[in-house]
Amino acid sequence: MLDRSFVSDSPEIITPEMSLPKSAKELAAQFPMKIFILIFSKLLYQELLERKWTEVLHPLLQIGAASYKNPICRVTDTEIGLALCGVGAPTATAVVEELRVLFPVENIIVFGSCGVLQEIKEGCFIVPEEAFRDEGTSFHYAPSSDWIKLSNAKTIQNLLDEMDVEWIGGKTWTTDAFYRETEEEADRHRNEGCICVDMEASALQAVCDFRGLQMYLFLYSADSLQGGWQRRILGSLETDSRILSFQLARKIAERI
Repeated sequence: MLDRSFVSDSPEIITPEMSLPKSAKELAAQFPMKIFILIFSKLLYQELLERKWTEVLHPLLQIGAASYKNPICRVTDTEIGLALCGVGAPTATAVVEELRVLFPVENIIVFGSCGVLQEIKEGCFIVPEEAFRDEGTSFHYAPSSDWIKLSNAKTIQNLLDEMDVEWIGGKTWTTDAFYRETEEEADRHRNEGCICVDMEASALQAVCDFRGLQMYLFLYSADSLQGGWQRRILGSLETDSRILSFQLARKIAERI
């Protein structure tokens, strides 16, 4: 656990309002969307556009990081927004920060792949109930602690039950160090009850809690860290796991 003194009322030096151009705010005002789906896959983002399941709001209304920008989209025939995030806690939380400034966002639905730490086959849906904070971003949004509760896990679990979708609940280990997920750490977190590892959950929950947003997060199992590393379906769109995840996210958004 990072032992830091968290000061919630100290003003930020740089804000999204400062970094976003005035033109973006003016364009976004035409699309007062209160709910957004966040995804991490460029392949899925492109596939959804090609299938016409999503549409670009405006070519100049983009979001991302200094090294890339992607147009913000809307799920076709809905008032549900969709944004492509970079992988990792810092970039994902920055997208949330900018979206909340551009739009009257109240709800964020997030899904992505994860690595499993237990015997879980690929393509299974996982709804984490708690995340181990092994990243740095969340400690700037919430007091120090080892774990953070994923507050709407039960809501997602109930919605998936209503849709007759099988899911697995448990804890997740959120880490930024993709190439330093060691065997010792995996064993320790597995013994603590973690069934998977991801790179954003704890930070996204912290920023949503701090900013008064509701986050609904679920994952699908891709690679495995059980008994060494197996890639399995990591990076593959052919299995349709990402497409199915998007369809679930849309249904969850409509029910919320």
